Amino acid sequence: MKYCNYSGGASGSDSIFETEGEKYSVKTVAYSFFGHNIKSKNKWVLTQQQLSDGWEHILITNKTLKRNISNISPYVKNLLSRNWFQVRESDSIYAIGTLKSDHEILGGTGWAISMGIDNNKHIYVFEQNMNSWYEYSYDENKFIKISYIPKLTENFAGIGTREINENGKNAIIELYRVNFNDNII
Repeated sequence: MKYCNYSGGASGSDSIFETEGEKYSVKTVAYSFFGHNIKSKNKWVLTQQQLSDGWEHILITNKTLKRNISNISPYVKNLLSRNWFQVRESDSIYAIGTLKSDHEILGGTGWAISMGIDNNKHIYVFEQNMNSWYEYSYDENKFIKISYIPKLTENFAGIGTREINENGKNAIIELYRVNFNDNII
């Protein structure tokens, strides 16, 4: 099987998903845009039309999130818009972050998670402050704590907070280790 991680290429969780994935021959596509400075060697620059399409999905998911987006800068608008492509291309999303409630994740990661829910993706969040994995339950419309490390799908989004802590880093390392049975290539 060939695995591909769809990322935003940000520092923190995105970068760790990318560098750890390389050890197992996981390809990364790091979505970016003109003027976005990322260190990923797998940068994929989106066009202005693609970013506009992504923004349409932000507007849709904001009906659920109800966040104030009226005064955001064009740069932040592009950051949020590129999240759509991570969601669109993935079968499932694995995020490192902080639960705001039992159905919402804080920060920019929350946008991708909400779009993933809107599009019926499998969603897993490692809550780094609680050191636990959660899965989104569509039956209960909330995140449920799970006692296992989730199974990666071939096309996934490995995303999350820039402020990753040791628990979050270890969760990514373990996610790959368990899914690839320690078979570092």
